[in-house]
Formats: sequence, C-alpha cells, structure tokens
Amino acid sequence: MNLHQRPDLSPPAADARPDAMPAWLRISADESGKLAGLLQSLSIDLNHSLQGNLSHDGDRSYFAITFLGMEQGRKQASRVVLVVGRGMALSLEPSPAPQALEMAQSRLGRQGHAAGAFESFAVILQAINDACDELLDALNSDLGRVLVQTNSVLNSLEARDRDFGVSDVVSAQLDLGEVEELLSDCIESQLQLALAARHVLSRLPASDAQLQPLFASLIEDIEAVEDHVSFVHDRVRLLQATNNMALNVKQNQIVKVFSVVTAVFLPAMLISTYYSMNVARMPILEWQYGEPITIVLTAVLALLPLLYVKHRGWLR
Repeated sequence: MNLHQRPDLSPPAADARPDAMPAWLRISADESGKLAGLLQSLSIDLNHSLQGNLSHDGDRSYFAITFLGMEQGRKQASRVVLVVGRGMALSLEPSPAPQALEMAQSRLGRQGHAAGAFESFAVILQAINDACDELLDALNSDLGRVLVQTNSVLNSLEARDRDFGVSDVVSAQLDLGEVEELLSDCIESQLQLALAARHVLSRLPASDAQLQPLFASLIEDIEAVEDHVSFVHDRVRLLQATNNMALNVKQNQIVKVFSVVTAVFLPAMLISTYYSMNVARMPILEWQYGEPITIVLTAVLALLPLLYVKHRGWLR
C-alpha cells in the first residue's frame, strides 16, 4: 500500500483523529486485501464512486475521473477515484501510479507548507489538467507529421511521374482517426475535471474560503485546455477534409481521362460499325481512294473532340 504523504504512516485505526492523518492519502488499488480494511477504518464507501462521475456522502465528495497522459513516452488512459472532505483527500490509483499524480505529489512537496485536503485536491486536478495539455502538445506533433504526408498527396495531384491512390491516403486517415478518438477522451476528461472543481468550489467550508481564487484559477485553466482540445480537433477535421478532397480530385481526374479517351475513339467506333454492316452494296467500297478517305475522316473526327477538350482546359 502506498501512503506517499507520510511513508511511515500505517493504516489509521477506526478511532484515529482526523488531524492525525495526512491531508492526502494515496492508495494503490492492486492491494485489495489491505484496501478494504483501510477504507473501513476511514468510513469511506467507494460504492458512491461507482454510481457516476460525481456523488457525495455527507461532507465527502466522490469523483471517478478517467484522464489521458504521457506515460513513458506513450499515450495512456488512467482512471482514479478521488475522495475529498473536511480534513482529508484520498486517491485510489492504478499501479504503477500515473505521472500526473506523481507531479502533484512533487508540487505539494515544494510548497514549503503543509497543504490541507482541499488545497491538495486542487493541486491534483491541476496536475491532471497539465497532463492532458502535455498530451495535446504530443498530438500536435503527430499532426505535423500527418500534415507533411497530406502536402505530399496534394503535390502529387500535379505530378506526372507517379499518381497516388487510396493506399497513400488510408494511413493518414487512420492516424487522424486515432487522434480524433483521443481528443474525444480528452474533452470528456476535461468535463469531469471542470465538474469536480466547480463542485468542490461550491462546497468549500468557511475555514478554506481563501482557496476560492485557487479553484477559480483552476477552472479557468481547465477551460483553456478545453479550447486547446477544440483547436486541435478543428485541425484534425481540416486534415481529414483535405485528404478526402485530394482523393476525390484524383478520382475525378481518372474518370476525366477515361471520358476523353471514350470521346476520342467514339467517332472511329461509329465509322467502323457503319462499314461492318452486312449490306449488299456500299458505293464507297468501289472508290479508288475510299480507304484513304475513310482513314483521314476517322482521324479528323477523332481529333475534333480532343481539340475541343483541350480548348476548354479539361486536360489540365
């Protein structure tokens, strides 16, 4: 069991006084045997956290928050259960602990004073919010690589050496789809953070009234990250639309080529169909220059649609 606020702290007894406990208890969820006894000694019922993202029992509030962050260079989702009340904040964490909570622990250690439960809770939410912002920066870098690929697709529209096809766009669209899914999870996480911050702000006791500016600033930071998520999502949708547009343009070009080829050979097909008819007498077959005339007429009729298409600029 991880009690990071005071490493030498043992699970408090049932009659332990609140001021004898650390302001923030960090509990690892992988030790279920010790977890049940500790929660019972603290009179904490985690069933409240299973009823939704927010619930409360007396002066204690329960939050189940799923957030995304960078864990050892990888994008990873973590789910924590936070309990906050007068004199105590508790986090039920996965193992290993998310980096966001480690960052919150480090920030509390650098403050130079013992933080109370509600101040610790605000620092936890701020660290989770910063983790989401860091993830957005990583997603922006990924979008930069997709943008380079998209520009290559657009440049190939005018290339004459090699055409691109669906396979050149599929990988970019798959990457954009994954980013869009992560952004959806990010916005859900931000909504949970905003709900938790506003709920705690509305229930702050009079003794912690000085923390109201801290929570107000936290809510502004959460909303700023929500705007960042919206910006990155708009960029994703723009790149998706650009890739689809490039693919549609290329497909139209392919159809246009076949249409021009059909128009060029259609007169020749009509003439060959006419002379292949099984009739008793065709005077032109007896002419001395009938064959050259037919060849020249076929070439002229084939060039006319080609010249018209070129004049209209449809071959560009």
